[in-house]
Amino acid sequence: MASFIMKQMMGSQLDKVKELTGGDGDKKEGGNDEEDPEVAEARREAEEKRDAKYAKMERQREEVRQGIREKYNIKKKEEACALPPPCEGRLTADKKGPIPLPDDDDSFDPVKMATNALNTISEKLPFKLPWK
Repeated sequence: MASFIMKQMMGSQLDKVKELTGGDGDKKEGGNDEEDPEVAEARREAEEKRDAKYAKMERQREEVRQGIREKYNIKKKEEACALPPPCEGRLTADKKGPIPLPDDDDSFDPVKMATNALNTISEKLPFKLPWK
């Protein structure tokens, strides 16, 4: 804990010293962001060589794959997995919403519905309810 506090106190003073001496070694001298043309050319040539190398490796892999396909009579995945043409409309079933209520208020009476349900259940019971 004490070392953390010391670093906090001394850190800001060390930053001031770095600013006075010319800054960090991380910053570029002169502020020149342009790259040397020889370095840029070398980087471009290295990228081209790398791309050519990986293209050659991929061609070799494809030749090996093709040999295996011919040996075992395997079709390419693109040929084997031909997708059917896309269909119009929804792909999933329609989503079900809440049950629509009747338009007229006279036909919907929750007390009457509850009473009918209670009567239906009480008729099916093997005993009589005390309040009936």
